[in-house]
Amino acid sequence: MSDRNEYDGPPVNVPPPPGWRVEAVALPSDPRPLPPQDHDAIDAAEQRARLVTHWITLIGVALMFTVLIVGLLSAA
Repeated sequence: MSDRNEYDGPPVNVPPPPGWRVEAVALPSDPRPLPPQDHDAIDAAEQRARLVTHWITLIGVALMFTVLIVGLLSAA
């Protein structure tokens, strides 16, 4: 590094040797088709999952209020 406070610029760019590029590009094959989907079964599974989620939420809220009420009654 030099003792000067001047910027010397970026390093010198060395060009690549001639002929460094690939001669040809391999083309990928066509994508495979997706398997068929059973939309009625998917909708039924989503409905069951929604029902389970609602019940778990309802039970959680009921337990939270139970703990709150027991805590308030025991503190009095």
